[in-house]
Amino acid sequence: MSSSMENQNQNRMLEDEIQELQSIFDGITDPLILIGENLTIKKANQATMDFVYGTNSDSLISQKCYKALYNREQICPYCPLNEQNNKQKKEDKPNLQLISQAPQNHEIMVKNEGQNLKLNLYFFPIKKNDNVYAFVERISNVTKVKEKEEENLRMRNLASLGILVSGVAHELNNPLTGIGLTVQNLLNNINNLNKDLIQNRLELIKKDLSRTAFIVSDIISFAKPGGIKITLADIRETIQRAKETVIRLYPILTQNIGWEIITESDNLFYFNPVKFERVFLNLFQNSLQAFDYRKGKILVEVKRKGDTVHIIIEDDAGGISEKIITKIFDPFFSSNNSGTGTGLGLSICYSIVKEHHGKINVRSFDQKTRFIISLPAYHPVKNTDE
Repeated sequence: MSSSMENQNQNRMLEDEIQELQSIFDGITDPLILIGENLTIKKANQATMDFVYGTNSDSLISQKCYKALYNREQICPYCPLNEQNNKQKKEDKPNLQLISQAPQNHEIMVKNEGQNLKLNLYFFPIKKNDNVYAFVERISNVTKVKEKEEENLRMRNLASLGILVSGVAHELNNPLTGIGLTVQNLLNNINNLNKDLIQNRLELIKKDLSRTAFIVSDIISFAKPGGIKITLADIRETIQRAKETVIRLYPILTQNIGWEIITESDNLFYFNPVKFERVFLNLFQNSLQAFDYRKGKILVEVKRKGDTVHIIIEDDAGGISEKIITKIFDPFFSSNNSGTGTGLGLSICYSIVKEHHGKINVRSFDQKTRFIISLPAYHPVKNTDE
C-alpha cells in the first residue's frame, strides 16, 4: 500500500514538473520546434501555433517541418540537413549524424499571410550518447528590428546629406557675399566710376564666380572619387589672396587688425592653390570672429624644413579653452554663441589638409591661438582629370 502511494506521489510530482516545463516552453515568445528523423515535428510550443496561424499542437506533430512551417514541398535550402541531403539520393533518409555539432543560424525572408517577414533561424543539435537524434529550430521574427535598422540608416543618410548641404551653404556664402557687395558698390556708384574701376569690380565678380564654380565641382567630386588636382604654386601669393578677400568681405572686422606675412625666398611647392586659399580664408575668419572688432594681429609664417613645408597661422585674440580645443575640427562644432556659424569651417580645413597628405594641429598659449599646417614639399598626390 505504501509503495503504491509513493508511486502515485512520484507520478504527480513528475506530472507537475512536466506541466511546469510545458508552461516554460509555451512561455517562450519565439517559436521552438523539436525536429526528429525524416524532418518530422516531434514537439512545438504555443508560439509555433501562433506562427502557423490557427494550428493546434497535435496537428503539427509528425508533419514535415518544411511543409508545416514554410509551406514548402521539399527540404528548405537553409536547413542544416540541406547540404547532406543534396549529396544523397532523394529516396535516402536524411542522416542527422551529419548535422554540424555546433549551433547554426540563418537570416531568411518569407511571405506569410501576405506579409514579408524577416526571420532569424537558429538550429541546435540534440545529442544522446554523443549521437544527434534530433535538433531544435528557433524562429525569431526580426522584421520590426530590421525595419528600425533601415529607418536608422535612412536617418543617418539624411544627416550626412544635412552635413553636405550645410557645408555647401557655408562654402558658397563667402563668394556670394563678395559678389553681393561688389554689385551693391557698382549700383551705388555707377555714375561716378570710370571704366577702369568698373573693369576692376567686374574682375572681382568673375573671381568670386570662379570660386563658386570650384566649390560646386568639389561637390560633384563626391560621386567621382579620386585624388585632387595639384600644381606648382606660390604659397605666399595664395596667402595674400586670402587676406585680400577677407578684408574685402569684412572691412569693419578687419580695420583694426595688423597683418604680418613671413615667407622664405623659395615659396614654390606642389599644392592646390584654390583649396588652400579656402583654408586660409576659413582660418582668418576664425581669428576675426575671436577678435570681435578688437585690435589685434594675425601672423602667417611659412618655413621649409627638409621635405616638409610648415605654415603657421597665429592670432592674439585670447586663445582657445582647453575644454574645447580637442573638438574644434569636429563638424558642426562651433564656439560662436551668436548662432551665425555652422561649425564647418575648421573641419573643412582639416579635410583639405588631409587631402594633401598633410597634418594640421592647434595650440593655445599666452592668449594666442596657433595653427600649424605641415605639408610634403614634394607631393605624393596624383592629379585627376576634370
